[in-house]
This record gives sequence, C-alpha cells and structure tokens, in this order.
Amino acid sequence: EAPESNADLTAAHARNFLDCMRSREKPFADVEIGHRSTSLSLMANISLMVGQRLNWDAKTERFTNCEAANKLLHYDYREPWKLR
Repeated sequence: EAPESNADLTAAHARNFLDCMRSREKPFADVEIGHRSTSLSLMANISLMVGQRLNWDAKTERFTNCEAANKLLHYDYREPWKLR
C-alpha cells in the first residue's frame, strides 16, 4: 500500500528503521545509500565555495586538486561531541 502523504512516508521510514533494528536486516535507506545520495550535492556546494572545478577521488573520498576544498569535507563538532 502506497503512502498518501509526507507524514505517511516519514512514519513508514521510521517503522522500517525500527523493524530493522529488531531484525538486524538492512533498512530501505541505509547509511551507505544516504552517503552516496548526498555526496554529489555536497561536492557541488564545496566547488562553489572554493570557486573552482574540483577533481574527486572516490576511493579516498578526497579532492585531488584543492586542499582548501578538502578542509571543507569536515567540520568541528560542538563540545562535548567528537568524531573518533
């Protein structure tokens, strides 16, 4: 049955996530899909910020021709949060 509204879609997404926590199955929208889906738009925004065309190495997930762009791939977290 297809959801009829955005609220229904959100509820279905949350339900799938919770069901997968119990079953240990992969959710419909797992983190890898989300990462790959947003990467291109984030790279485009970084290209606009640095004002140049960028070359991307998908294996290392770094720009090969602009260190300033690489610095924009990460940000400082609010205290007390940190990425290990």
